[in-house]
Amino acid sequence: MKEKDVVSNLKELGWICSKDEVGDYFCVKDIEEVKIQVIPSVGERSDHFRVSLTPSVSTKEFSEVVAFVLGEGSGYSPVIVSNEPPEKLPNFSSDDVLRMSEKAISWARSQNIESGLMVYRNLPTDAKGAMPLRHLAALAIAGDVERLEGYKKSFEMGDRLGFVPYITADMIDRAVLKAKSAE
Repeated sequence: MKEKDVVSNLKELGWICSKDEVGDYFCVKDIEEVKIQVIPSVGERSDHFRVSLTPSVSTKEFSEVVAFVLGEGSGYSPVIVSNEPPEKLPNFSSDDVLRMSEKAISWARSQNIESGLMVYRNLPTDAKGAMPLRHLAALAIAGDVERLEGYKKSFEMGDRLGFVPYITADMIDRAVLKAKSAE
């Protein structure tokens, strides 16, 4: 069983599946107030399979605010990502996909989105990768106009506060705008 077979099984279980810009599969499902995304991975070894779904959870609002701050389109931005290692299975079947799907949903239901957003709000400005963008979005959702305005003033004075190069003054302006509407 390969990733495309896992995707086929997940679709049968009600997941909405697509490929990202580099051709990797991902599947999304709405569970109450949260969105859960899984990224199926199947590695075939000589005597076993290494399988993971790598679930993450988010909300529609968080993903939309990340896209707004970024200034483009839409998409899924995780609040919390599971870091569970892949399972080692001697055989791999659709029963395993069902079990792993149920496990991912159970994991998602047990997550505290507000705690995840607080982690993003508390990040340092010199965080790496996608974290600074998620930091700005989490501050905007919380309505933290004061902190975002402080970032804006620093940027205007030439102090980037250690933010990665892709974070722009326009992004901070959009975060301020969202934060003001969240107040």
